[in-house]
Amino acid sequence: MRGDDSPVHFLFPEFQMSLNDSPAVRPKKAVGKAQKNLRTFIIFFTITTIAAITVYGLHGEVAVKASATDAWEQLVDLLIELVLGLVIASAVGVLVPKDKVARWLGAESGFSGLLIASSLGMITPGGPYASFPLVLSLSKAGADIGALIAFLTAWAASSVSRLVIWEIPMLGFDFAMLRFVVSVPLPLLAGFAARAISKRFSLGI
Repeated sequence: MRGDDSPVHFLFPEFQMSLNDSPAVRPKKAVGKAQKNLRTFIIFFTITTIAAITVYGLHGEVAVKASATDAWEQLVDLLIELVLGLVIASAVGVLVPKDKVARWLGAESGFSGLLIASSLGMITPGGPYASFPLVLSLSKAGADIGALIAFLTAWAASSVSRLVIWEIPMLGFDFAMLRFVVSVPLPLLAGFAARAISKRFSLGI
């Protein structure tokens, strides 16, 4: 029997949640998160090192320096967007009560939760440096995996701002609207699929 299938979990879910958030469990979560971050750093550092060695072998030191300079300039350009996105996400986490997020976008929100998340994703402007921190904030506030994936899918496939600013002027009204309309159901389907897969395989996300 899994820990979450115990009688305590079914009879007293609040007690089980308190155990998961207890001081004894928090250090284990912190260690797991630190290990995950370390693995991610090692992977990206290895890829970067291999790329640098390859560029050096093919084009010499000048190309490596040019690549590093270009990467630094892009980092500086994106830093402002990243900081603003984190500020917005933090503000949402503070201003929006967690109980309302859990009720509107939580695991028990059903179809309406996916619909709300999809609508929010469609009207959220900006790039990933605005949307991803917002998703992280909503996750910490109680939104479930289905709502989060519905939000991101809607933001990526059915963005209203991108439709108005880019697609209609460049691709034409008929083509852009057709693409937009056929994309509208995708976030809902993705949200339902995410919930089903997460529940079926006990992903714990």
